[in-house]
Amino acid sequence: MYKFLNKHGQTLAFGLGLLITIVFMAGAFPTAGEFDFESMSDEEISKIGIFDFGLKAAVGLAIITAIALVLFGIYHIATDLKGSVKGLIGIAALGGLFFIAYSMAEGVPTGSIAGAVEKFAASGNGQISEANLKFIGGGITTTVILIMVAAASFVIAEVVNFFR
Repeated sequence: MYKFLNKHGQTLAFGLGLLITIVFMAGAFPTAGEFDFESMSDEEISKIGIFDFGLKAAVGLAIITAIALVLFGIYHIATDLKGSVKGLIGIAALGGLFFIAYSMAEGVPTGSIAGAVEKFAASGNGQISEANLKFIGGGITTTVILIMVAAASFVIAEVVNFFR
């Protein structure tokens, strides 16, 4: 199965995506002209349901893709542990970096995050907990550090290539 998907997987994925797109368009386009979306309220639009198939198909494909990613990743690690060591070290380093950033986050909304938290609370969707704010802060810090590392790596690689 792995060899088959390795050889024909992209073609099958493209064909499945094309098929779902054609089915969605065949169902949504003929009836979309019957509605004046600009004059309708959000509640009226949500009751129409002509886009439901496309949304459900996209969510379904995303779930299938996530499951396949995990399963094939585990398969690859199990069949070639020696070749996967660098990737596992990278994942561990990324997890460690996030853990450090999460531990250092205060869990108090500041700056633009404070405005977003206020808007979220005002919308009636509930409150954001301190743990969620720490997770958000840790994610932002990790992202900023990774962007700086990527930029520095790019500059260093270009300088090294210049002198070769």
